[in-house]
Amino acid sequence: MHAQMYVPPLSKVNKYIIIAHVGLFLLNSILKASAGIGLASFLGLSLGGMSQGLIYQLVSFPFIEVSFMSALFNSMLIWFIGGDLESRWGQVFYIKFLAIAAFSSGIVYLLISAMFGGAFQYVPLQGLGGMIFALLIAYGIIFSERQLTFMLLFPMKAKYFCMILAAIELYMGLFSANGKASWAHLTAGAAGFLFLKWRSMQARGQRFGDLMPKSPKKKGRGKLRIVRDDEPKKADPQDPKYWQ
Repeated sequence: MHAQMYVPPLSKVNKYIIIAHVGLFLLNSILKASAGIGLASFLGLSLGGMSQGLIYQLVSFPFIEVSFMSALFNSMLIWFIGGDLESRWGQVFYIKFLAIAAFSSGIVYLLISAMFGGAFQYVPLQGLGGMIFALLIAYGIIFSERQLTFMLLFPMKAKYFCMILAAIELYMGLFSANGKASWAHLTAGAAGFLFLKWRSMQARGQRFGDLMPKSPKKKGRGKLRIVRDDEPKKADPQDPKYWQ
């Protein structure tokens, strides 16, 4: 029995993200080759750029990429991982999730830059890594039993696939010379997780304080799933929302 490769449809938001991502990569490559000008110093996020008033970097940094393999791999990941999530959540919730992931990774990167100081404050953060890592966390929870193919060779469940990529990111954060970006990506994953948890509890009329171990556990609370963001707020209590 052969494992089939599942290819989700290219959803609307992801299509625009990939067009912007690949387009800026090509533009950067052309300018670098012809005029020796790189866009990463202008569009990537750095403490030095922010101190010069380039506030737009908080929005532009996910879309600029200078490495061909990174541009290709990130575009494929946001298509394959993000497609089903956008279809399940709806465009509004999906955009909010990506924005929170990107913003949180950017803020943490700036804080780390301030801590280390020196030349590091001019090293830009760039690429879709933070968004993708947050999507991996969500995908590994919601589609945990789905079969994926790791490195196009080894079939495994989505939850293990995402765990391996998370472990690689953690290893890079601890031992890589460029590990500061990995900590920004890990922060994006944590922020995405907390956002999903908060929206799930909000839909059930709960708060984070309700997680304190004072009341008995409710049955069925371990089964979690996401539904669309545009459903009415007064939904059937038997129809769970977001992630629960």
